[in-house]
Amino acid sequence: MIRVICPNCGSKLDAKDEIAGQTRRCPKCRHPVLIPVAETRPSIPEPSQDGSPRSSVKALAEAPVRHFVAPERLVAHDRYLICDRTKVFAVWEGDSEGWLLRTDFGYTSVARHADKLPSQGDFKLVELRMSVEHEKPLLRALVVYQLARRWALTTLVRGDDAILKTIVGPGSLNREQKSAVRKYLGDRMMREVWGDNRPVLEYLANYDFHSPGAGVGP
Repeated sequence: MIRVICPNCGSKLDAKDEIAGQTRRCPKCRHPVLIPVAETRPSIPEPSQDGSPRSSVKALAEAPVRHFVAPERLVAHDRYLICDRTKVFAVWEGDSEGWLLRTDFGYTSVARHADKLPSQGDFKLVELRMSVEHEKPLLRALVVYQLARRWALTTLVRGDDAILKTIVGPGSLNREQKSAVRKYLGDRMMREVWGDNRPVLEYLANYDFHSPGAGVGP
């Protein structure tokens, strides 16, 4: 039996060994959970000395999630955001500046502020997939990935693509994160780029809708 933790609600879960490497939905919050192989399984506290469990463990729902594939490199004409629990923390906008850290005074190079990168936390990578038609960029889809809870953001100083190696599965955005992404679109892109993408706008406006993205093709 494999023991895992839901990255969305923190529930401790049990999964059968034969589904290692697959994705199942958490029975509590319905969030997709990647079942790790042996070498990447997170440690779960064992029962106390008197034999009583320290926390309840639930079995994962058997309903499979569509096969998940993490990107291998950043795409130059796309945009990437890293969100903490309430705001956009860092961005990558496809130019020579690399990853940029969001501050009260605007965006600045992550490489110059490595000491401000937390070593742990709950962070989501948001991929804004763009297309270019008649030299005009258009927002086509929004995809959310869950990052590892430890050491993910410290990889930002190792190269633009390094953060992709810390993706552990599909993710979803909470109310504050959706508002922050919508604000980013309004502040950093002309409305003509994203304003006609109804699926993405509806996704960002629906705070009760949990999904790894919108406007994504099959």
